[in-house]
Amino acid sequence: MAVAVPLFSADTAHAKAGGGIFEGAGRATGPGLDAAAPKTVFDLSHSEIFSPVRAGALDYSSFYSLIRDGDTGSEVGLNEGPVTPEALEGVGTYIIAGPARGFSAAESAALKGFVERGGNLLVLLHISPPVASLTHEFGIMVSNFVICERSGLIGGQPQDFLVTRFEAHPVTSGLKGIAFYGTWGLLPADGASPVAVTSKDAWADVDRDREFREGEPVQSFAVIAVRELGAGKVVVVADDAPFQNRFINEADNRQLAENIIRWFKNR
Repeated sequence: MAVAVPLFSADTAHAKAGGGIFEGAGRATGPGLDAAAPKTVFDLSHSEIFSPVRAGALDYSSFYSLIRDGDTGSEVGLNEGPVTPEALEGVGTYIIAGPARGFSAAESAALKGFVERGGNLLVLLHISPPVASLTHEFGIMVSNFVICERSGLIGGQPQDFLVTRFEAHPVTSGLKGIAFYGTWGLLPADGASPVAVTSKDAWADVDRDREFREGEPVQSFAVIAVRELGAGKVVVVADDAPFQNRFINEADNRQLAENIIRWFKNR
């Protein structure tokens, strides 16, 4: 099978200049945050598919509460306006979870400057194109295809599996397994590092049929990557499912969330 679309992409037509897969869906028009904003902020200005404040099975309200109420608790808020340097003033951690609309060049530049000045950025993928150009700013490319596995399957489904291969890092401390449900792949470079990877027998599901076909790329894929840039930190997780209400208590998913929060807090 010839792969016509590149395996990894730093940019796509859907991610350029803020273009959206679901153009206009749920687009927020409110103001950005001011200097008095809470210390941890979820982005809600890019047609996010699920919500940090709703309690649906695929929403992130348990993760929101964990940040607010946990041992390293923080004020938590939402940004419904454009991402600008002014919007990021007073923010310690910015979380982008499952956007359906891409980030403009100006927004990516604002977030890169935010990290360089000491901010923390967490990016959780639900679909990869909207974040491709943003994560590339931090040396992390995202795949154009969902990743499937041959081992550690959950419910016998190749796109749902446990990841058990970790590099030593505060984000992976104490983890034995993370449950992923339809993850993309990551290619860290330029100072970024993989800290959780699939087996070497995983493959990119190029034809999206959840069955391996001759010619589909087979390799170990990163699914969590980290980067320290300037005074700040970046974590990219190639699937948002470990942070969703339905799955956050599976395997060591909650501990992963706690580890990320703790690493961001430690200086």
